[in-house]
Amino acid sequence: MLSLLLLAGCRLGESTITVQTDGMRFVQGEVQTKAGQPVTLRVVNQDDYAHAFDMDEFDIHTPLAANESATFVFTPEQAGRYTFYCGVPGHEAAGMVGVLIVTP
Repeated sequence: MLSLLLLAGCRLGESTITVQTDGMRFVQGEVQTKAGQPVTLRVVNQDDYAHAFDMDEFDIHTPLAANESATFVFTPEQAGRYTFYCGVPGHEAAGMVGVLIVTP
């Protein structure tokens, strides 16, 4: 089941999105923002083991130790669907995949 967008604490024209892990899945498996709008993406590994967060189109590739978070700031210029996944071997195949939907 896909959860929807978490937007909080936004300045005008800016999105803040939080994606959390829960076992072998991302709690927010589908998140949304607008093209041309700066995004602050916070990824929270709330598990007691390592994960990674990868989104190829935005060249985001970072390991996340147990109970670690990472924050990325970027501006998606084009509308589309951009897959994010956990790059730890076997995690993507187990279902640790989500999508960032960028609307025009």
